[in-house]
Amino acid sequence: MENTPETVLPRETTPTIELQISPPASLGDRLLAQAVDGLIAVGIFVLLGLTLAGKFGGLTDQGFELTGMPALILMGVLLSVMLIYFILLEAFFGATLGKVVAEIKVATRDGGRINMRASIIRNLMRFIDGIGFYLVGAFIVILTSRRVRLGDIVAGTVVLRRETGRVARAGALLVALLLGLGGIWGGIAWREASAITTGPVSATLALGVSSNHEAINPTTTFSPDVPIIYVVFRATQIQPGSRLKAVWNVVNVGAAAPANSQLAESSVVLPGPAPGNFRFRRGSEPWPVGGYKVDLYLNDQFVLSLPYKITR
Repeated sequence: MENTPETVLPRETTPTIELQISPPASLGDRLLAQAVDGLIAVGIFVLLGLTLAGKFGGLTDQGFELTGMPALILMGVLLSVMLIYFILLEAFFGATLGKVVAEIKVATRDGGRINMRASIIRNLMRFIDGIGFYLVGAFIVILTSRRVRLGDIVAGTVVLRRETGRVARAGALLVALLLGLGGIWGGIAWREASAITTGPVSATLALGVSSNHEAINPTTTFSPDVPIIYVVFRATQIQPGSRLKAVWNVVNVGAAAPANSQLAESSVVLPGPAPGNFRFRRGSEPWPVGGYKVDLYLNDQFVLSLPYKITR
């Protein structure tokens, strides 16, 4: 019997596919991204703070000081704006301006693009990761092998290194600087505009008035012991016989007086365009600490509001 030679066929092999996933971002990368994004937060904070302080009477010579409900409004709006900023940019582009500068991106665990749901989850978790100026998040990043914070663990995301390019990095940094500095400049400009308002009547609060009707030590913050608070005004482009009225109101002084209540009212008939001032004298007791404002009316038509604060 003849032996039939065997034909040995090569075995089929399964090709090995290796996924090339970028290395995880370091804690330093994340801190750099947070610092750049923080520039935008600072600009928004100053703009909102000075705007709300002008409305509620929290302007000071150095900037603003808000307490109670105005402070809660400021923080609520700031957190909401920054949360929307992080969610949208990470969901649509995988990176905020800060992450572009730091050359990192948010991705799924296999390196893919995250969806809106994951972006919302990881950014809502900032309220926990951000405790103690992000000490919680930083601690978890150091302990985990893939350098993820709690928000990434819950959302199923990672932060990876990526090459962005010098032009993109410089452009992102420039935009962040413009947004941050623009917010600061806008807040300061609004503060100046609210302190002395142009139009038929311009006015400012002050500690005194000179003989030629110029404000002495203009300010929006007064101590409880100040004997007189002045509103120094200059009326232009008005008809002789026009009546200018000042109404002094409480904004919020706690239990000392009801909120939004009227304290005093005075008026003057002007011979035409002219400077002048209103004076509000303190009684035997110090001014209650809190927020106030003076509303000016020309012929019973509202002209402008001057907020101020009594603080120790």
